[in-house]
Amino acid sequence: MPLHDDLDGRRALGAALGSGALVAFAFVAFGWLRLSMAGRAPSDPVAVLGAVVVQWVVATVTFAPFLLAVVGVVARPTPRVVAGGVALVYGVDLLATLGGALATGFPGSVGPAVLAVPLSTVASLLAIAVAVWLTYHGGYDRLAAAAEGADRHPLFAALPETRLGPELPVKRGLVAAGLGALVGASGLVAADGIVELLRTATRAGAGSSISVTVSGAWVWNVGIPASQFPIEWLSEASFLLAVLFVTGRRTSVRDLGKGIAVILGVRFATVLVPALVAPGRPLDPWAPSGPALASLGDVFLLVGVAVAVRLALGGDGVDRASADGTVDGTAGE
Repeated sequence: MPLHDDLDGRRALGAALGSGALVAFAFVAFGWLRLSMAGRAPSDPVAVLGAVVVQWVVATVTFAPFLLAVVGVVARPTPRVVAGGVALVYGVDLLATLGGALATGFPGSVGPAVLAVPLSTVASLLAIAVAVWLTYHGGYDRLAAAAEGADRHPLFAALPETRLGPELPVKRGLVAAGLGALVGASGLVAADGIVELLRTATRAGAGSSISVTVSGAWVWNVGIPASQFPIEWLSEASFLLAVLFVTGRRTSVRDLGKGIAVILGVRFATVLVPALVAPGRPLDPWAPSGPALASLGDVFLLVGVAVAVRLALGGDGVDRASADGTVDGTAGE
């Protein structure tokens, strides 16, 4: 069954499962590596192997639907495809959250607030859909036309005419990543507000909010407070720009490397710059919440997106979706 005229459903599902298994394995292996290095891993190898297999299967089931939805919006980000992807990732995340709570013996944590847990993943998918639509499906040109040539403002004119990728001009990529990040970060702020309302309504207590970016679809903490919006927007924008590197036409391993470099560069800058401004501020790049380890989630997921799109759409990628007359990444430049 085709997801649309140019994307075969079986091929897309196989690509999502394969890439989801790859991303899941990376996360599970890294998690157990950290436990082992900290001396907290069980000594029984059979118990370790069993736990690894179970965690890998559960993580694959969580990642694969998200990557399937990403493939769909990369191929054709129409309202129908985006709505279907949102329903898919929301339903799977909700079931995984409920199943995890029951399986770990914490059924008391299941309440109305659990309905807000998948909203971070939904915000991530919407951000990717917006960025891809703007870059490769004519959205940028429509916005420029609606704004009566606002893209010729001196601010944009100062940007270089070089390309970030084979079909990714600097101006188009930065605008798409910025607007997509605005959607993603705003969604996280909204998710934080919704979960707090639900917690208050059920008198469950208002726990602290921890940032959950596009790389955090598997984390239970939901949303971000409004005060974290600027940093979250910058992190989201760097990830979305990296996604644009690997979802265009004729992408290569070099484009994936550039995307990883963007993610790491921005994450390190958000930590190093404040430390330089305030020398007394502690700086540990390799701490669990530091830029190095915190960036690995985005890097792992970026690799998963690149593999899923490559397997599902082949070398032409977005070019297949442009066959229906939509504007490709070079139009209007």
